[in-house]
Amino acid sequence: MEQIKLTLDKSTINTHQTIVSCIFYTVEGEYLLQLRDDKIGLPLRNHWALFGGEVDEGENEFQAIKREMFEELKFDSSKYQWFHEAIYAFPDHHKKIVRKIYYTVLITNKHVLNMRLCEGAEKKLFQLNQVLLLNNISPWDLSAVLLHARHNTIFP
Repeated sequence: MEQIKLTLDKSTINTHQTIVSCIFYTVEGEYLLQLRDDKIGLPLRNHWALFGGEVDEGENEFQAIKREMFEELKFDSSKYQWFHEAIYAFPDHHKKIVRKIYYTVLITNKHVLNMRLCEGAEKKLFQLNQVLLLNNISPWDLSAVLLHARHNTIFP
């Protein structure tokens, strides 16, 4: 199979953004999502998405996921597990390439009740079939949730 090499003009494309997100899931097959605020200028405004954010300069990805989850939910855990990583290129719209790293944490309903929403309009647990029916969901987070839900089938 022929390899394809992607060449980027780094003067016009930001290749330095790394975002971490957490796939919070329950043994019942539910996924915790955040409804992002409906603010003009906010990416994915009024969309359901996973909790997370950008890795700050001077921190590693694991430090970033811990910080983001504490900032957004006042949730502190050492049980984050690396799950998936993807590169998304948006040259036409933002002229940038985003590296997105997904972690997982198994949670209970008690965890959700103790989480305090500090960012976003709402947090809610969804069954996978409900997630698939959401019109206003982050497409890359949707693919990560679907990959998580079906990983035992895809990678037996």
